[in-house]
This record gives sequence, C-alpha cells and structure tokens, in this order.
Amino acid sequence: MRRRIRAALLAVTTLSMVVASVGVAQADESSPPSQSSLRDARAAAAASGGLSHAAKGGIGIAATWFTGTLSAGGTQGWTWTNAPADAAYVVGYNPAGATTSATCQFETINSRYVQLPSGERQYQFTLKNVGSIACGATVQLTAVTSSVLASTGGVSPGGTQTSLWNVPWNTIWVAALNPSGATSSAACQFQVTRVWTVQPGSSLRQIWVEVKNVGTITCQADIRLGSTTIGSQFSMATVGPGGTWSTTWNNANPVTSAYVIGPSPQGSFPTYCQFEVTRVVYIQRINSDGSSQRQLAMWFKNLSTLSCGGTVYLQTIAA
Repeated sequence: MRRRIRAALLAVTTLSMVVASVGVAQADESSPPSQSSLRDARAAAAASGGLSHAAKGGIGIAATWFTGTLSAGGTQGWTWTNAPADAAYVVGYNPAGATTSATCQFETINSRYVQLPSGERQYQFTLKNVGSIACGATVQLTAVTSSVLASTGGVSPGGTQTSLWNVPWNTIWVAALNPSGATSSAACQFQVTRVWTVQPGSSLRQIWVEVKNVGTITCQADIRLGSTTIGSQFSMATVGPGGTWSTTWNNANPVTSAYVIGPSPQGSFPTYCQFEVTRVVYIQRINSDGSSQRQLAMWFKNLSTLSCGGTVYLQTIAA
C-alpha cells in the first residue's frame, strides 16, 4: 500500500523536503500475543477496585490493576474492552519489587486499536518486565480526549499511511485510532507505529503520525489526536543526525499518575529538526537510605540530517 500524506497549510515542495529528511527510527512492532491469550483489563480493574471516572471517557486515569509478579523479560497482553470512541490511551506503571541492588522496570512494547465484528472498540497492549529481576507493577491506563482529524480510507493488511498536522506550541499530543470495517468473521486492527515532531519554521510545529493495518482484512481507521497542557519541561542535549539521547526524570510523582511526553525540536530553515520518542520505561529504585523512588527513563531520536536539540515536555495525568 503506497503511503499517502495529508497536509494542511504547506506546499507540496515543503512536504517532500520533510519526508526526505525522516530517519530510520521505528516504533517497536513486536508481535502481540494471540487474541485468545489477552487478559481482560476491565475485569482486572473492577476486581481490584481500580475503575476510575475516565473509564467512560474524558481525561484521567481510566483504570488501575496489578500485574502480579513477572520474571525478567516476561510479557503480558491486555485488552481494554468497550473503549469510548474519543479516548486516546497512554499506559503508565508503578513498579514494585526492586531491591537495593536491582531496579524494577516496566515498558509498553506494543499497542493497537481494534474494532471487533460486533462493532466494539478495544485498546490492546503488551507490557514487559525489562529489568533484571522478577517483580510486578500497577498498570495505570490513562485516557486523553481526542478528536478525528483524518481517515485513512481502505488500507490493505500490512499497509501503512503517514499524516501530518500543524499544531500549537506548548502542547503535548497523543495519537489514537478508531478502526472501522470489521466483517462478521474478522476484526479491523490498526497500530500507531510512529509519532514524531517536526519544526519546519520558527513559528510552526508539526505532528507526524504513521499508522499500519495490522489485521487480516482491508479496512480503515479514523486518525485522532488528543492534547494536554505542559506540567514540566527541560532542555534536550544537542544530538547528531540519527543519534539518540536519553535521560531519567527522578521522583516521578505522584506514583498514582502516568506521564504524557512530547519533544519540541528546535532547528532552522531549510533543514528541519525532528525528534521521536523511541522508548519510555517506568522504574522503581531503592535509594541508599531504603526509600523507594519512581523514575521515568526516556529515549529521543534525532530523525533529521543536522545536529539539533530542543525541549522535552511532560505532563502527569492522575486519577
């Protein structure tokens, strides 16, 4: 399936320049668990009293539940049933079980939006213990209200599309999908495979979103964007073309919250500065005095052909 680019307020020549400078960073497309092995997140949250107001939409923590103990490298697949059409999801973690010599670390490695043959919308994701010891985590499924900005039209299985939008400065953006076109025997399944931010001018910022049909039938999806304000911000180091910069946010409190993250590149015409968040890991560390600290480790990749940096935006979303 050829890639289609939808743009607003930019000339085709400008678009081609931006596309040419996009680098090789790719989102993790690890194979998700089979449908039959997915765990019911709504049931797990209900059983533990973890359903929150955002379970029905809006912005906030939709649900929390505990994973149980996972071995190092272990994974779990979860599905959030009856997902409201306007919800864009971000998953946070509050790891537990670190020792004085080893941290407990959790990361989301795969996610997708699904329309079942019944018409039900679901959000499915896979989490992984990426640390070196067996431990667990409280999952914090977080919702951000989103709006429809475009439709993919029919996309064949394995096909991708890339879209962009001009967005305001001083905001953080979350991409989501609302698939449609499921048949009586097959679901429509789409994944946001990449999201990156471009600064094509001193007064303009763009969000680029790549989506993929990860199901078995040709179908379509509405591409949605949700936004939040900025709670904290800090400067990124200057990174060479194709380089990755990582940092750790200490005392990621409150531990009952999840973080929404967005890079704001800074560059100059005619070569545009572009950054993508490639990994987000939640960590529990036991300090030397015995106290527990939650940390947020983040990785950013420079997709442009020049050395540049920017600003990292953070926002906490709590129940």
